[in-house]
Amino acid sequence: MMATTTFNFRAIRGSLRRNIRAAIFRAIDNGLLESLARAITAFNRRRGLYLQGRILGVARRHADHAEFWQVATIEYPSDAMFLRQSIHFALRAGKRAQAEEALASLVAARQTRAADCDFVIGLAYICEQCGDRASILSLVRRFLKSLRGTRDYRIAALRLNRVILAFFPRTRNATVGASHERSRRQLVKMIERASLQTAPRLLLEHVVQTESVLAGGDSFALLETDVSHAQCKAFVRLVCSRVATAEPFSLVRIGDGEAACLPYEPYLAWLAKGDAVEREKIWWGNALTPSQQRRMHRLVFNAIWSADSIGIPTVARFIREMRLTENDNLDRTLTGRGLRSILYSLGHYKSFRGSTAPAPVFTSCHLHQDLARWDLYPELMGTEHDLVLVSCHPELADFVQTKFGSKVAASLVLPPDRVSGPALKSAAMESRSLPDVLDDFVAELRTLARGRLVLVGGGYLGKWLVDIARAEGGVALDLGSVFDYWLGLSTRSYLDLNPLR
Repeated sequence: MMATTTFNFRAIRGSLRRNIRAAIFRAIDNGLLESLARAITAFNRRRGLYLQGRILGVARRHADHAEFWQVATIEYPSDAMFLRQSIHFALRAGKRAQAEEALASLVAARQTRAADCDFVIGLAYICEQCGDRASILSLVRRFLKSLRGTRDYRIAALRLNRVILAFFPRTRNATVGASHERSRRQLVKMIERASLQTAPRLLLEHVVQTESVLAGGDSFALLETDVSHAQCKAFVRLVCSRVATAEPFSLVRIGDGEAACLPYEPYLAWLAKGDAVEREKIWWGNALTPSQQRRMHRLVFNAIWSADSIGIPTVARFIREMRLTENDNLDRTLTGRGLRSILYSLGHYKSFRGSTAPAPVFTSCHLHQDLARWDLYPELMGTEHDLVLVSCHPELADFVQTKFGSKVAASLVLPPDRVSGPALKSAAMESRSLPDVLDDFVAELRTLARGRLVLVGGGYLGKWLVDIARAEGGVALDLGSVFDYWLGLSTRSYLDLNPLR
């Protein structure tokens, strides 16, 4: 009886949250909340101004709101809420100076907390793009010093683990295996010292153990590409050798969205169908028909587990999504359940793949971004072989030819999903969504892939396009949002990559 009551309560709570969120978005679209915020400003300027800024961020998601918050912090220079919004929107806009100034004010006022690590990471990546490693070292030291003596200090150190490994290296030019082992040992120590509650501690230990299994034995794993140039370089050499010998190869990356076609743990299985529908609405505005859903999920599932290299969320991604100051098990949100589904599936990957298939090269699902951070795309793409591009960007071919000197044999332009569409520089000519036109693109791709390097940015269904290209004799890589980054579009978090302004 108790289990049934809990089941119903959680289902009702999830439904209420979705309905409330939808109602809020409708109120924003209708301008009702903006009117309310202006009315509040008349008798409480601080609260009204803050509410106006938050509404702007939702109503015009892809616009630059950094100036609004910069002006607001001049009026309220010691208000931590305003400072945090100023940092956040400055980082989204790639405005380093504003983010640094606001973060320095937050640190000086000793109002920092562990959650502010996101700002440190985003700013560190911007400094890295500017070649300013010295500022990263100073930034991390000052931030951790502001938390010294608090419970958040150890949690912040754990949250900044990847930045510390990348920019405070103890051993340079380590081998691929040594890099993973050094990272694992340091991470285990940080988890122990952070004094986490039971749920996050057990989950992180499980992720670390899973990575050790995937990287152990005769397997070849590249799970440290965010902190190891050697591992990124090893992947580039692998791909270039396959292109040179015309040997088919595929990289498929799986993030929380790909859980739409993956099994959930038994205690979360009842949520899987509803979560899959919600993801489809996020991507395409509407859920797939039952027949579409069965077909698409089967094709993507097969593409994932037949790939030669599989990009997975590493422990860094789990740490990023977890509320480390709480007893968070990552089962309360769509993203969290997606990550748990991948972790669960990795324990069964051999049965999904087939007992006779060789083990894949496991790597990070953020490999496409790591290759950009280490500036390895010129070497990967080269100039001596033809490329086939698959994306929603009509201007991508010109960019690739100009930036990398590559020869583009063909560029297939897909209709954008609802995530990337609003940020595109040029309007899409295709009014239909990708599921409706996918077969037409597949037919064209089959004639182009053989013997070529095929670079795909197609979201969830792009995984199948990678599989098609490989089956036709191509070397196909799932590069996703790195195309947006190349073209100066901020379609992903500044915790990934962020174009400078």
